[in-house]
Amino acid sequence: MKKTLFLSLIISFQLSAQNCMISLEALDFLEYEYSAVQLGYKGPVKHIERFHETQKENGDFEIIHGVWGDHYFIDGLNFNEQGNLTSMYQEDNSGDTMVVIQIEYDKQHRILRVAEHEMDIWKKHEPFKGENWSTRTLQYTYCAEGIASILAIGNWHLGKYGDTCQVDYIYEGSRLVQKKTFKVGRYKTLLSTRQFVYNSNDGRLKQMEVGIDTLGHSKGVYSYNYQMKNGGLSSKVFSPENADEWEREGTWYFDEDNNLKSYESGDTLQESWYCFKALSYDEFNNVASEYSNSEYDGRDRKETTYNYIYDDKNNWVIKNIRIQNQIDFDDETERVDVYRRTQNITYYKL
Repeated sequence: MKKTLFLSLIISFQLSAQNCMISLEALDFLEYEYSAVQLGYKGPVKHIERFHETQKENGDFEIIHGVWGDHYFIDGLNFNEQGNLTSMYQEDNSGDTMVVIQIEYDKQHRILRVAEHEMDIWKKHEPFKGENWSTRTLQYTYCAEGIASILAIGNWHLGKYGDTCQVDYIYEGSRLVQKKTFKVGRYKTLLSTRQFVYNSNDGRLKQMEVGIDTLGHSKGVYSYNYQMKNGGLSSKVFSPENADEWEREGTWYFDEDNNLKSYESGDTLQESWYCFKALSYDEFNNVASEYSNSEYDGRDRKETTYNYIYDDKNNWVIKNIRIQNQIDFDDETERVDVYRRTQNITYYKL
């Protein structure tokens, strides 16, 4: 079944530039943005209903499949008065609920528990929490410095980490220095460690080494570079310890607003997976255009443009998407695809 983790659902609400990028740690799915501000919304957002539409041959838009496996068309998000997401659902175009996510917070408005309920789309639909539904949870604990641990229970598609694992956060003072991942069962077994190194002069993150196993071998290191003008991130570079098809060196470049400008990875001369992306943004920091060139399969080269209509809170309510494919997939595939995303936003009264 296609993964529908909460992070991937949230990314679907924004442009994701990650579809041809290296992805090293499945555990990154356990940390995500959940407040309206983090998700890019302005004002006291209460509820959002979002529709995903595809343009038909006659020019009309319809809530239909965009690509094979994309079974979700209507998204609903609910926020509390503190601006935190409390629940979310996804429905198909026949009105069947496919995913329900419920989020609880503590008295300090920190995320406490996530419960995700998901329908098996290949089986007969039935009421929420019927026998064809699966459930997985995340449980958060805190210390004075911040998150103390995240316990993941259920099928979060974490591979070797299994159906129950825990990530512990280790601090030196207020500075996070390690994340240790354990398999939790009869015994708590260390699986891997993530190590953080900081600049001695300004305290900013310098390097992050990921996937360190119990023998001291790691998947690689992220290095961070900062802008002279405003101190924001200018680039980050991933250097793999042992490169293979899915773990190539990659570089991300950022603008002064911390938006991703471009990404590149791989080298076709060495028969590695090659990927390049370049993005531009409008005045509200939403993606205006994206160029993607991936030669992993020799076919992905396209330009995507985004045109927005905004409400009086400067949140977009209509996003028009036009994808121009520069390379034909076959004799029948259209080279231009047109989509539309619409958002109905309800606000709290101040």
